[in-house]
Amino acid sequence: MDEDARQLLDWVDGRLGSPRHDQVEDWLGSHGWTPCGEGDWARAHRSPDGRLAARVSPFDPACSMTVALYREGAGNRYLPRLHAHRPLDGGGCLMLLDFLTAVAADEASRWHQRLRDRTAHEADRELAAAAALIAQLHRRAEAALPWCGPLDDNPGNVMCGPSGQITFVDLFYVQGRVLYAKALDAAAEVVAAIPAGLRRHMFEIPAMAREASAEEIVRMRSAVAEADVDATTAG
Repeated sequence: MDEDARQLLDWVDGRLGSPRHDQVEDWLGSHGWTPCGEGDWARAHRSPDGRLAARVSPFDPACSMTVALYREGAGNRYLPRLHAHRPLDGGGCLMLLDFLTAVAADEASRWHQRLRDRTAHEADRELAAAAALIAQLHRRAEAALPWCGPLDDNPGNVMCGPSGQITFVDLFYVQGRVLYAKALDAAAEVVAAIPAGLRRHMFEIPAMAREASAEEIVRMRSAVAEADVDATTAG
């Protein structure tokens, strides 16, 4: 394994408990990893030698399904190589992947269409295998994840691997707008659907900093905390 990755995993695995996402990001920054991307749920950091990326999420209910896709699809050229995965404190997630680069939006759109195109599958059996596995895992995600969304056809979910190969990433997700609206107006549903230990940092994802005011975050935190107390009392 790459030495940069080994040092990171040795640090994570050598702790008494799983580190928080911010502790991981602090470690990355102090060891030469550089920020290289930010989505709704996670931030990415590029390794000092440029070959790997660490995807760090404070809270990502779909992470387990994404990890399952990458592991079960290992060796398929349309899926990224997962070098390592570690759960982080409170529902966070760390994944180590090859460093990937963005593709143009129109090209990404064409590849999303090919992923759904049976004619394209007949011409490319490996694409067909990737599409079949993605569909299978998405059905599993719909059964397991609260407020699971459809496959994510955002252009940013089609990237280019080290050899120039098109790669599909982060296709599964929980509908954040639904989840966080419920945190405000139906917090009991959030508490019932997601264990407290897996949502400790749910208000620290990048999308919260961009899209919610500090006042809204305080209200959501308070509503969920009150619902936790009510659930404990009722239990």
